[in-house]
Amino acid sequence: MQRQDAVAEIRATYADLLADHPLLRANAVLATPSVREAATLVFDKARRARSSVAFWAHPLSGKSSCIAALRKLAPTQFPQCGFIVYEPSSKEVPAEGALIEDLLSEIEYETRIERTLTGKRNQLERALYSMAIAGKHLFFVIDEAQNLHAKELGWLKRLVNWLAVRDIRVTVVLFGQSQLCAIHDRLKVQMPDLSERFMSRLNEFRSLQDASDIRVCLRCCDEETEYPAGSGWSYTQYLWPRAFEHGFRLARCANDLYDAFRARSGGTIDREGVSMQWVAEALMLVGLEAEASDADEFAISKNVWERAIEDSDYGVRTPPVMVSAARRGKSERRPPR
Repeated sequence: MQRQDAVAEIRATYADLLADHPLLRANAVLATPSVREAATLVFDKARRARSSVAFWAHPLSGKSSCIAALRKLAPTQFPQCGFIVYEPSSKEVPAEGALIEDLLSEIEYETRIERTLTGKRNQLERALYSMAIAGKHLFFVIDEAQNLHAKELGWLKRLVNWLAVRDIRVTVVLFGQSQLCAIHDRLKVQMPDLSERFMSRLNEFRSLQDASDIRVCLRCCDEETEYPAGSGWSYTQYLWPRAFEHGFRLARCANDLYDAFRARSGGTIDREGVSMQWVAEALMLVGLEAEASDADEFAISKNVWERAIEDSDYGVRTPPVMVSAARRGKSERRPPR
């Protein structure tokens, strides 16, 4: 009884934070097998003076979650490093001045931007140097990299060289959709120097492939997360404290959740897996009933998962553009650690 009273007291203390719970907002950063794989590859490469890693992925596969995880993990691997994320927009004609202004805006540069191209270059160089000098390392992540033009890669190459000469290690990480594969192949023929510098190997960032992948994801909710900060409670424990105390774990739902996705996938799950977005949506819809459902014998049935997946519109989603098996066969694979 005393233990239950303590659980109720702690739950009441944090009750006003329920709406901001990462699972209920569908924005949790979870270490899926693909995220672990990508982080291992990026941080291994990052020990070089200049390095670049490129990933392609289907839409909604979890690239944003991976970038958020890299941002969180990078300072633990490379203390005081700088970290910038840039998302280029699709454009017909690239302009170096516009690229520089976008980057200065991304890092919240407050000084008035120079009018001349030379002045803008100098401002960006100095700003990035200031970001990276404490740890002598800069992570430069480009999201939606399929929107980049070859000229922009050339300008970025010059910027990386400028920083490298000043003893700043620079790690460029590209995330793009399947169109990045065509850009990679074209650069290998037309501009091999840029291909070698930024995407010598194109790696597939995979969706969750099977129940074991989903189990890793759900186990993160049980064991490797904390909410609220400093509470010592995992995501699962916060949502269902009494059930958690009596042994409930989301990881045990992995098979039911995967089977529920498979039943509504129309066979596409066997080709493309299931993206992290849909798992996040299912967790959000199930979790929204947390306060009313928590009990000593709480469990989540397959029917509950099926209803959540149905409500998420997973069954009527637009399938991502597929690339050939030959293209996928060229992806670099690294075992998760």
